[in-house]
Amino acid sequence: MAELRELERKLDSIKSLQEVVNAMRNLAAIYVRRAEAALEATRPYSETVETALRLVLERAGAGAAATPAGGRTLALVFAGDQGLCGTFNDRVVRAAQAFKQEAGRPVDFVAIGRRGHDLLVMRGEKPVLSVGAPTSLEGIKAQIPELAADVFEAYSAGSATSLCFVYNAYEGMGRFQDTVRQVLPPGLDRLGGGREDLFQYEPLLDADPADLLGQLIEEYFFVQLYRALIESHSSENGARLLSMTAASGNIDDRFTEVTKAFQAARQETITGELLDVVGGAEALRQERRGR
Repeated sequence: MAELRELERKLDSIKSLQEVVNAMRNLAAIYVRRAEAALEATRPYSETVETALRLVLERAGAGAAATPAGGRTLALVFAGDQGLCGTFNDRVVRAAQAFKQEAGRPVDFVAIGRRGHDLLVMRGEKPVLSVGAPTSLEGIKAQIPELAADVFEAYSAGSATSLCFVYNAYEGMGRFQDTVRQVLPPGLDRLGGGREDLFQYEPLLDADPADLLGQLIEEYFFVQLYRALIESHSSENGARLLSMTAASGNIDDRFTEVTKAFQAARQETITGELLDVVGGAEALRQERRGR
C-alpha cells in the first residue's frame, strides 16, 4: 500500500508539472505570434526612416560614414530575464565575446536581461550598464524610452565612437541566428531597408540637411532598438516553445512509465489481497473439518 501511495503522489506531481509546461508552451506560442505581427507592422515605418536618413546623408555628404578607426565601441547585448529557453542566452553572450576579441578596439557592454548580465560576469566581463529585459510587447513599449535615454547616456559617458547590437535575430518559429550589427554611425551600406520607391516624388528638404541629420539618427536608433527588442523577444519565446515541447514529450514518457508501474503494483496488491482472502477461507474450511 505504501508503494501505491508513493506512485499516486508521483502521478499527481507529473500531472501538475505537465499542466505548468503546457501553459508555458501555449504562452510562448502566443508571444511569438504577437511579436511576429508587431515586426511586420513596424517594417514600413522602419523602411521609411532608413530611406529618409539615406537621402539626408547623401545631401549632407556623409553617405560613406564608416566605423571610426579608433575610439571605443558600445555593444548592446540582448538577452533575457528568464530561463527554460535552451541556448538562447548562452549563444548571444558567446557572440558578444567573439565580437570583442575580433573588434580590434575597446568594447564596453550594455546587458539587457539579467541572464545576460550574469553570463557576462561569469565570463569576466563587467557591463557598464545592466537593465532588465521586457517580457512582453507591452513591456517593450513601456521600457524603450527610458532604455534609449540610458543607452545614449552610456554612449556619451564612455566616449564611444560606434554602437553595435548583439542579439538573436528572429528567423522563424524556434529558429534564430546570433547577430552582430553596427547601428551607429549610420552608413549607406548599413541602410539596407531604405527604398527609394517608398516616395512618389523627391522629398523637399526645407531645413538644412545637417540639422535634420541629428533628429533622423535619433529616430533611426529608436526604431532599430525597438525592432531588436522584438526580434530578441520572439527568438527567446520561440526557443522556450521548443524547450517546453521537448519537456512535454519527456513528461508524457515519464507519466506512461509511472502509470505502468502503478498498474503493476496495484495488480500485485489486488492479487495479494485475493490470495489472503482465499488462504483465509481455506484455513476456515480446514478448521471446520477438523472439528
